[in-house]
Amino acid sequence: MGITRKRHDGGAFHPHVKKGDEVVILAGRSNGEQGRIVSVDPQRERAVVEGANLITKHEKGRGSGRNPMAAAQQQGGRIQKPAPIHISNLMVVCPSCGKATRVAHGEVGGGRVRLCKKCGQALDRTE
Repeated sequence: MGITRKRHDGGAFHPHVKKGDEVVILAGRSNGEQGRIVSVDPQRERAVVEGANLITKHEKGRGSGRNPMAAAQQQGGRIQKPAPIHISNLMVVCPSCGKATRVAHGEVGGGRVRLCKKCGQALDRTE
C-alpha cells in the first residue's frame, strides 16, 4: 500500500459525511455493510467506518525483553483494524426513515443543515 496523495487543500472540500454518521458501503469487499463513521479525512476524501474494510496488520510485541517494568505493554500478533474508504463509496443512512439516501442541503431554524432526500428530515444532530 502506498501513501495516498493529498487531493485538496485544507478547507477546499466539504464531504457529505460526518463523524458519527451511520453509513452503508456501496463498493469494495465490504459492499452492503453498515457502520458508523469513526473519522473523516477531507483532504484525501476518505473515511474510516467502524467494523468495515478490515485489514490485518502484523505487529511486533513491544515491552518484553530486558526492561521488566515495561513488560507486555503491547501484545504482538495479527491485529484487525478498519482501513479508510473513499467517501464516494459511502451513502448516509437517514436516522428518521432508516433508508440509505443522498444528502440535500437546506436551511432549518436559521442555519444550514443536511437533509434526507427521501423523507426531508434533518440528518444533523441538533444539540
